[in-house]
Amino acid sequence: MAGWKEILIDTLKLTDEVNRLNGLTEKLSERTIDIDKRLVRLETMVEVSQRRLPEN
Repeated sequence: MAGWKEILIDTLKLTDEVNRLNGLTEKLSERTIDIDKRLVRLETMVEVSQRRLPEN
């Protein structure tokens, strides 16, 4: 059975890992939002260009 020191060390390591993953998740979330904004702009450009084309 692990002693209290090992449990404390494991808990600290786990906390550090969770904090690291949280930071990565935040970065991924920001990047996803940026990609979504760019996609909306592209969709708008396509829609506007389609409306400008003469109908056949």
